[in-house]
Amino acid sequence: MQEPKKVVPQKIVPSGVTIEWTPQKKFLVAAAAILASFLLGYTPSCISARNAQTRLMATERRMKLADLLAQAGMTSYEANRNNFANASQFSTEFFNGLMKLIDETTDEEMKKKLQAMLALRDEITTNLAQADQTVKPKLAQLYADFYQMTQTRQTTD
Repeated sequence: MQEPKKVVPQKIVPSGVTIEWTPQKKFLVAAAAILASFLLGYTPSCISARNAQTRLMATERRMKLADLLAQAGMTSYEANRNNFANASQFSTEFFNGLMKLIDETTDEEMKKKLQAMLALRDEITTNLAQADQTVKPKLAQLYADFYQMTQTRQTTD
């Protein structure tokens, strides 16, 4: 007679559930967890830093505009005091700053308005050098136009 076959117990494993945790697999899982936690912390801080940089650039632009506005105002003020030498210095600073602003401006409409103001440079400089009284209303109008332009620009920023 034949002997019955011996049944060897085998591990019954549900399909696809077993993972053998070799040291390499443990290391890879740990590395992936560390990387994921790093990215979860880094991404929000990167976004907030980018937002802060954008706000900083906008603030610096507003400060440049305010400085130019102050220089235009001081030019007009000194001319009204008949101190044409000081008015000429403020005028030079204003127009030099205006040229830099034109170079930095990407808005074409704003650039055209600024270039129209820059076109007054030679006339105003000549009038100030000659201590011509007709420069006073020109400077007042220049200040008013620049003020209007900067206030409109700041409300749209």
